[in-house]
Amino acid sequence: MRHTIPLLLIVVSCLGCDPLANPVSGRLAFSSDTISFDTVFSGYGSATLELRIKNLEDDPLLIDRIWLGGGTASPFRVNIDGRSAAEVQNTTIARGDSIFIFIIVTVDPTGGDLPLAVTDSVNFLSGSHSGRVILEAWGQDIRLVTDDILSPAIWTEGKPYVIRGHLFVDTLATLTLNPGTRVYMHHGAEVTIAGSLKAEGTAEKRITIATDRLEKEYRDVPGRWIGLKFQSCSRGNILNHTDIRNAQTAVKIEGQPGSVPDLRMNSTTLMHNSVSSLAAKDADIFAVNSLFAHSGFSTVSLAEGGDYEFIHCTISNIWEYNFRSEPALLINPGNRYMPEVSVVNSVISGSLSDELKINAPAAVAGSGFRADSSLIKVDTLSAGWYSTPLFRTVITSRSPRFIDENKWDFRPDTLSPLLDCAGKTEMTTWPADIRNKPRPAFDGPDIGAFERQRGEKRKEEAAGMTGTQVSH
Repeated sequence: MRHTIPLLLIVVSCLGCDPLANPVSGRLAFSSDTISFDTVFSGYGSATLELRIKNLEDDPLLIDRIWLGGGTASPFRVNIDGRSAAEVQNTTIARGDSIFIFIIVTVDPTGGDLPLAVTDSVNFLSGSHSGRVILEAWGQDIRLVTDDILSPAIWTEGKPYVIRGHLFVDTLATLTLNPGTRVYMHHGAEVTIAGSLKAEGTAEKRITIATDRLEKEYRDVPGRWIGLKFQSCSRGNILNHTDIRNAQTAVKIEGQPGSVPDLRMNSTTLMHNSVSSLAAKDADIFAVNSLFAHSGFSTVSLAEGGDYEFIHCTISNIWEYNFRSEPALLINPGNRYMPEVSVVNSVISGSLSDELKINAPAAVAGSGFRADSSLIKVDTLSAGWYSTPLFRTVITSRSPRFIDENKWDFRPDTLSPLLDCAGKTEMTTWPADIRNKPRPAFDGPDIGAFERQRGEKRKEEAAGMTGTQVSH
């Protein structure tokens, strides 16, 4: 008996310390009343989202039942407090504690071009108390690309094209992307063009080439796929009204003596790339009304010969992931000869003190580089390559004053030195900017890809909320 009483006291004491003992029914709180997924490709699993359920009572809480409304037939899958099941019973939450439910969704092909709404709910019952959290997603059928392009091919708007590995466009083939075409690249995917790529977007129907992670938080994440690579035998390439993002190097084009690839770009954006937006060697490139931004090294890199012309372009770089040592525009003659580079009515700027670097002495740089009616961030006193004939009516010491470069908004603000300072010579040929907004017929146009329009404001001011995207 002497030993029994202490033992009973120990047992009672332990029961009193059990945070899950004697649970009651009661109220629950949810981290969200709706769990929303971005567009999910058919046959692909989504990202995993979480739902937190908190006990609002002063005692342990017993949830009699947690279940997925659609049961095992639902496109959604849940993991409830570590248990993968469409329904669990008798789940207890300690006082002041929470449990987590992890949710994914997989959408079956529907055969349609338009996204399909997919919904369900996670339901809760604790005694007489009940609750429900809505699950919603948009499912999108895709065209999975598995074969190389060996003959002329035309891709169209509607279902997006998804490339999972390496796609090769053969020397005698032309891949044409019609207005509104969307091409999504799986992690590590790449495209090599030996023939031709003609991305013929319009201001109303732009072409997109980007990561296949469509969640909002991935929109500006660099390095998700390798990029487009144009070989020396590639000819007749066009990127019009096209957005390319999330690559390592968005466009890499390399020629060799006697075999110079060419590329024409109009109203195109190359952004959010971990190495470079445009890397060219011995190539022929013409770019107008185009934006090159947010790269880990040089946003635009031109090396060892070639002919390059930039008219009404914006080349700007800030990089938040680590220290960036290379300028926004790097020109490197290497062991061969100076590239021919013309910069007209354009911006070259960024977070470094010098955003243009020419790896050559002044005499060599002067043989191939010219800038006119532009803003170029550079210290002309310390730049060993600089000479006066290189710059004609060029602003070198002022910030371009974009509306919000940190949110990738490169429109000039009301006090920008870019306003009305571009040359008028190009007005006849290029009367509209990257967004197809008109440039003034009488006042001077603005420097860069974007022409300021009367009344334009910051994104959050224009949309009424912070972070809303303003279309380029």
